[in-house]
Amino acid sequence: MSSTSTTTSLQQTQRVLSLYRKLLKIGKAMPTETRQALVLSRVKSDFRTNAAEKDPQEIEGMIQLAELQVDNLEIQRDHLTELSRNPNLIIPVDIHKNAKPRISRFMRGPPLSWERKAAQEAKDKARQQQQQQSQPQAQKADNPRHGSPGHVCKNHKH
Repeated sequence: MSSTSTTTSLQQTQRVLSLYRKLLKIGKAMPTETRQALVLSRVKSDFRTNAAEKDPQEIEGMIQLAELQVDNLEIQRDHLTELSRNPNLIIPVDIHKNAKPRISRFMRGPPLSWERKAAQEAKDKARQQQQQQSQPQAQKADNPRHGSPGHVCKNHKH
């Protein structure tokens, strides 16, 4: 090997190690544990996968891609950190099956139609139960409800 190729290889190795350290540092600074774990595992996996590469042009291409990823992850880290500090936003910081976005009481919005219907049915049922409990047993027997056994309608027959 010539001294220029050794120097170039050494410079590439130094750049790769520097990028690796930067990416790990950015990953550790992510606002949530799940995002940290995701970034760190991806960085480590990508570097392990490409560790055996010997072609200087391929290595240079990967270095350029890693530099773009550094910029991208720094932007993501800053943006997600800012979002996680604002309690009035509904935007989830992590999309994960166990993660739940923090929702401010000001941002809940109106309930969905099925939620309104279910809430109204629950109120109606509770109101009926209260009326039944408050009505004396003697009145129930004397004044049967429409359609119940013992009820007689004056205007029509059942």
